[in-house]
Amino acid sequence: MEKELTRKTRRAGIVAALVVVFVSTWILLDRSEHRPRWLTVEAPPAAVVGQPLEIRITLNKSVQGTRISCTLHRAGTDRKIRGYLASSGPAREAAGGGTYSFIFEVPEREDMAFASAIIFLSPTGEWRDGTRAVSTKLMPVKRASAARESVGFEKTRVYRFSTAAESAAAKAAGLRPRPRPSVWVHPVLCVFLLLSAFLCAAKAGWKRADAARDRTIWLAFAALFVLSAFLELSGVVGHLAAWGRRLAQEGNLYDLRRPFQKALTAALAAAALGFFFLFIRALRKPGSHLFLWWVGIGLSAYLIVSFVSVLSFHAVDVVRGMTWQGISPIDAARGTGVLVCLISAVFALKSNKGTPAG
Repeated sequence: MEKELTRKTRRAGIVAALVVVFVSTWILLDRSEHRPRWLTVEAPPAAVVGQPLEIRITLNKSVQGTRISCTLHRAGTDRKIRGYLASSGPAREAAGGGTYSFIFEVPEREDMAFASAIIFLSPTGEWRDGTRAVSTKLMPVKRASAARESVGFEKTRVYRFSTAAESAAAKAAGLRPRPRPSVWVHPVLCVFLLLSAFLCAAKAGWKRADAARDRTIWLAFAALFVLSAFLELSGVVGHLAAWGRRLAQEGNLYDLRRPFQKALTAALAAAALGFFFLFIRALRKPGSHLFLWWVGIGLSAYLIVSFVSVLSFHAVDVVRGMTWQGISPIDAARGTGVLVCLISAVFALKSNKGTPAG
């Protein structure tokens, strides 16, 4: 009875740890987006050409004495904000919170698929003196029919937008040479992956009476290493990610992708912890295949980090842009995972006491 209670308590602790990792990863990714919290914006779900478009802005009470302005801009099918579209009048006094309404008349423009409002604070009301700025979620542009369309309001997501001073500083920084990721990272990883595949296949070629299931796992690892080596050099993953982004953009789902990305990344983090618990459990069993587990852990680390690096998170982009001798922390983590696989496979092959199959 006591042993059963201990087992249930241990399982409950493991489940709680997995939930904590999932929630913590979600919160960390959510906070990394640096969403502006000094205002709330309400707007219609779409902008209609020839009809008024109202943007309602509620400022947080922490906003100090300044002026608020709002302008409307357009974007094409590439979803990049570029051209000025309309103004709602001069800047207004803003201090200590309050709600402001800005009304635009949406004009017709060529190559206009979306509209977005840019809201900024400035002591003078001029863009060049702006201290804070945000852009709203892209609103699809509709062409008005004979009858006027009735549109309601909804809380709209806003994103941090660079002020004039920040844009100038970024442009000046862009003129200085920046370190770039080394071109040899992918070929080296590909070589290590192929070596790991060869060693796993060689390990599977040794015949042992009690290792039929292990042989299948070694062969599966070898196949995954070969597939990973192909993806590492071919660039297929980048093309698939770009294709997925285009589909999301065409289906107006691009702004909804982040919750799914965060949930998937958090689930992968929890799965990695779960795999570690299984590894610890396996070590306690007699006759545990230590090197097989190490190869599995290294391969899981490589695949998880590689997958997360494809996702477009602000935190991931920042880490990917940091390099030392042409190596980013993302590539260093992926390389470490592959090296763990390679070294473990070498030791597994050396420790084999069987005879070659056939």
